[in-house]
Amino acid sequence: MALWRSFLVVLMLACIATSAAADRPFLATDSAAAEEDDDNVWSVESWLARTARVRTLTVAPEYAFNPTTSVQLELSRARDRVARETGYEADFEVKYLFNHIARDGYGVGVIAALGWDKAGSAGWRRGSASLNVPFTWSFADHGAALHVNGGIEKASGERRAWTRSAVLEGEVARRTTAFGEFARAGGERLAHAGVRHWLQREKLALDVSWQRVRAQDGRASGIVIGLGLYDL
Repeated sequence: MALWRSFLVVLMLACIATSAAADRPFLATDSAAAEEDDDNVWSVESWLARTARVRTLTVAPEYAFNPTTSVQLELSRARDRVARETGYEADFEVKYLFNHIARDGYGVGVIAALGWDKAGSAGWRRGSASLNVPFTWSFADHGAALHVNGGIEKASGERRAWTRSAVLEGEVARRTTAFGEFARAGGERLAHAGVRHWLQREKLALDVSWQRVRAQDGRASGIVIGLGLYDL
């Protein structure tokens, strides 16, 4: 039982950023920037997060009905190499943006999400429900932007927790953007930074970043590598 509890703690640390869907390359923050050409298009994002003992693989297909309305399904598999245990998580979110950032210089919206999880051979159970308000401010011609999120999350069997996060990003080279992200959910904290390079502009992106998570029960840090396909 002690080993099983240890695995759940480590799994939580590895997956704090995937407990609710986020816009890549971020781990806990959503953008409120409406893409003007996102009408009836698919995108697929995937990333591998690795700490000293846990490896998490996530795949997240998304469908945009129009520039302001989209749905996303996020599926994750986490493996603790020490405890030899595997956990799964699924999150479904609906995003609606109230305005167009290209017109107003800022964007704001609302996101509702439900999550389910599965530990080992146990069955699926509802893991969490959340409501989030994303805000994005575009303040430079070369693509610099500030993303700020605030919301509330209720995990099964736990008290409600306030969530907040912020990302600052900007272009540092041709087709390359750097970002820094900080997030907090209850007593859990995330620091995350990296770069995104567009192998094909607005079509194919590669992300490399470093994350560090701190909670009351421990800490974990490691690398995150992601690949995104857009406008499918």
